Amino acid sequence: MEEVSQIEEIYQIYDRVFKRIFNLSSTAIINLINGLFEMNYPLDSSIFFSNKEFVGRKLNRRFADVIVVINGDAYHLEAQMCEDSAIVLRVFEYGFLHAMENRGDEEDLVFPEPVVIYLDTEKEIPKTSPLLLRFGNQGTFEFTIRNLVYQDEDLVELNRRKMVVLIPFQLIKLKKLVKKGITKETLKALQNLVEGDILGSIKANLQVGNITKDDAEQLMELTGLLYQHICGHYKELKGAEEMKPLLDGAMELPLDKYRIKIDQLEAEKAEVEAEKAEVEAEKAEVEAAKAKLEEENRNLRERIKKLEK
Repeated sequence: MEEVSQIEEIYQIYDRVFKRIFNLSSTAIINLINGLFEMNYPLDSSIFFSNKEFVGRKLNRRFADVIVVINGDAYHLEAQMCEDSAIVLRVFEYGFLHAMENRGDEEDLVFPEPVVIYLDTEKEIPKTSPLLLRFGNQGTFEFTIRNLVYQDEDLVELNRRKMVVLIPFQLIKLKKLVKKGITKETLKALQNLVEGDILGSIKANLQVGNITKDDAEQLMELTGLLYQHICGHYKELKGAEEMKPLLDGAMELPLDKYRIKIDQLEAEKAEVEAEKAEVEAEKAEVEAAKAKLEEENRNLRERIKKLEK
């Protein structure tokens, strides 16, 4: 029972980290969607996260991992640690609920484009998973979900497709390294994994503009936290309960409270700048009125002189 509880705790950690990456900049997320779905959205595209909370048939709340809407197109991303025979049904259910909630035409249901990202599985996962929808005499439709097995993806290819936000999950390879025992070779491989694969990828993507400086800092923090959890048997971090994540269930980082403070200061600065601009506008308006009055006075004096002659 304790082992099951520990496995569940591990899954929750990776789930929180996965949700957390969607708190990164729109640049990072648009690059991820472009890479996952082979799209080419401009980095200034509109982006928002659709409501992930749905009410099921038994009035219980159900949660999709992430539904991202870019320029009106919806994408549904689910993260799995291992194979789950029910995931196809869940993805279809979430897609249907999203389509129902966001329908504009009563006769038109638009499902989000789905992908399931398998973070850690030793089983062979197909590129796609089908779900047959049988409509009697109307025929059969195949609902297809694409799958991405993260550990099978080449690091160079991940970087080429600008999917660096998933880079902290490279640490899952650490578990396999540790199983072999702590040797000089293991430590060297670990060093290459962290410094070369992970931190090197983050820095390289930052340099070419695929992520922002704050994205890079957060990815490094997430990597550090995952490293601590894997090496320290997933000990709880103190102070996390004081910080509110942007997405439900997302991993919270030690520097979040400073990011929140910076956001508040920037908002206050913007408010001051707006008030300053308003004062300047009023000042300009007064100066314009004053100039107009002086011109009218000059005209009046000239008229008086003409009358006196």
